[in-house]
Amino acid sequence: MPPVLPLMAFGLANLPMLGWLAAAAVPLVIHLLSRRRYRETPWAAMEYLLAALRRRAQRIRVQQWLLLALRTLVIVLVVLAVAEPYTERSGLVFVPGTATHRVLVLDGSYSMAYKAGDTSRFEQAKELAERIVDQSPQGDAFTLVLMAAPPRVVVGTPTFDAGPLREEIENLEGVHTGADLPATVELLGQLLEKARREAPRLQRHVVYFLTDLQRVTWAPGLSDAAMAEFRRQSGELAQAAALEVIDLGTPGAENLAVTALAASQSAVTVGRSVEIEVRVRDFGQRERAAQPVELWIDGRRAARQEVAVGAGGEASVHFSCRFDAPGDHVLEARAEGDALDVDNHRWLVIPVRQAIRALCVDGRPSGGPLGGTTGYLATALAPLAGRSEHSPVEVDVGAESALLERDLGSYDCVLLSNVARFTASEAQALDAYLARGGSLVFFLGDQVMPEEYNRQLGGEGGGPRLLPARLERLVSEPQLGLDPLGYRHPIVAAFRGRSKSGLLDTIVSKHVKLELRKDSAAAVALALANGDPLVVEEPIRRGRVVLVATSADVSWTPMPVWFSYVPLVQEILAWCASGEVAAQNVAVGEPLAIPAAAVAGDAPVALERPDGQVRSLPLRTEAGQGLWTYGETYRSGVYTARFGPPPRHSRTFAVNVDPRESDLAPVAVEELQGEVWAGVPFAYQTNWQAQEARAAGPAPSAGRLHVALLYAVLALLFVESFLAWRLAHHQE
Repeated sequence: MPPVLPLMAFGLANLPMLGWLAAAAVPLVIHLLSRRRYRETPWAAMEYLLAALRRRAQRIRVQQWLLLALRTLVIVLVVLAVAEPYTERSGLVFVPGTATHRVLVLDGSYSMAYKAGDTSRFEQAKELAERIVDQSPQGDAFTLVLMAAPPRVVVGTPTFDAGPLREEIENLEGVHTGADLPATVELLGQLLEKARREAPRLQRHVVYFLTDLQRVTWAPGLSDAAMAEFRRQSGELAQAAALEVIDLGTPGAENLAVTALAASQSAVTVGRSVEIEVRVRDFGQRERAAQPVELWIDGRRAARQEVAVGAGGEASVHFSCRFDAPGDHVLEARAEGDALDVDNHRWLVIPVRQAIRALCVDGRPSGGPLGGTTGYLATALAPLAGRSEHSPVEVDVGAESALLERDLGSYDCVLLSNVARFTASEAQALDAYLARGGSLVFFLGDQVMPEEYNRQLGGEGGGPRLLPARLERLVSEPQLGLDPLGYRHPIVAAFRGRSKSGLLDTIVSKHVKLELRKDSAAAVALALANGDPLVVEEPIRRGRVVLVATSADVSWTPMPVWFSYVPLVQEILAWCASGEVAAQNVAVGEPLAIPAAAVAGDAPVALERPDGQVRSLPLRTEAGQGLWTYGETYRSGVYTARFGPPPRHSRTFAVNVDPRESDLAPVAVEELQGEVWAGVPFAYQTNWQAQEARAAGPAPSAGRLHVALLYAVLALLFVESFLAWRLAHHQE
């Protein structure tokens, strides 16, 4: 176990009172001024008397100097007592006469917002940081770092001016992210190296970690190689500076969090009911028999339920709602009632459409309701078209020329069936469509030229890469049955538990073998019985791309007449359309982005943050496309981008916390010393006991000396009085 240092810090509560020490010279001045001046006259008869008195005079002089010292000491002790000196047990190391560089590292993760009393852990960390600054000797320098994800340098160059530093500490705010300890250790090593170069007179360095020692932060789940590198950097940091870990955590902290808020449909249209699921989880040992959970829609409470949450357990609450107007709608789930409010809320932005618009591009068009290669596809996308007043999907069918003749930005998804090849202009049009957030679905067929696809759409000819996989050879071996790969992907998740849907029994006579690129984020949603990918997807640019290795009609597979075809096609469309939902619902720390095509003309974009502050977003260029971005999403809540002036429309974003940070379980100091920082020397100090003692009631400051000094003054007065009486008695 690392040493817990009971260091004694000495200080004076009323330092200006030391000016009265000058009064200690008063007795000496009086003594010197009151000395009698004698005029010596020789007298033979007195020589015998003076010889006898000389020995006695020396003794009297010693006694008088003793009285003078006692009276002076009385004045000194009275002044010191009024100045209120104290000693205090502390983990703060102060070495007199040595210029010290003190690096203050404040844990800024949102678990530090936990309030055991009236103040949060982060506020306690700020108070302690200010106390370290106040108690440090003149000539010490300071650096201030906020440990977050990523860590942020607040004051990088060592500063000797405590005033501005206190102001920085006072204005410091915690963030709603986690904390990245390995990145912080690496950053501290760089800061110390910089300090040694720029301020060589700072002979000593001390790093203070003011933290709650939350396990999520201090026991990072790193790979063996990453952990070895982290320990190496930590060891180098400990050689360069003394490490002080000050634990501000509260034992047995309880916490309840809203861990998920999701809609049953990824693409929502006007007038259709949608199921909303809210999940809450208890991260402690408290049984919650009737925990209230509320659903708010567009700032108004829409529903409230109570749910039982077991100790350390999780529960779900389901709501149903319907939207009668298109546009962005903000949902908020609330489960209040504990000491950490940050994770008691979760938001979800649902962009409600009048209908999902899809464009089917037919590579071999023909007449008839099911003619061409897109006949079955268009029917599967909108089976209620013409039979229902409000169809959730609007489908347009066009030839290859539609790629250049139509405004692709007016469609949520473009589906291309058996298109033989693409020109460079068509490839650029599809790339621009993806950059604006659109989605593409490719079905293959007998007209497809794999090499042309790879050259124009696969990035092999110098053009954009729009395909999630490389097209290889045509396989004409019939495959009996499909492999849903555990139904892990959202496209096939709806088929879980529905073995009679026909998906597993589908026959594919021909398909193009697909090869996934090693450097891509592509994923296989559905595979063939022989293991070849059948449906591959990948987020590309700001949109989504799906590649289906077989045809959309019955030329290569009887799937279009199977029961599973309609739900499979609709799930592909829903997954593509949900890309906009994913872009508007991000985690804390992820950037917000608005394609320039979404803004009318060159209108400026003003972003309103959850705290009410407004930021103007600059336009930048990314891969030839204009883009408004905002990266400082360090607080959870709703961000609203307004386009104007005058405001024409807006786009709303929900930024939510990572629920892993809601687990307040701390790491034990023995584990910190034995596993996380194995072999790394550091001092460990707790501060929560002192906080609890202050919360219990007023108590005298530990180690104050002024009372003892006043008792000493009283004793010295008795000694001085007795000694003065004795001397006067013997001189008579």
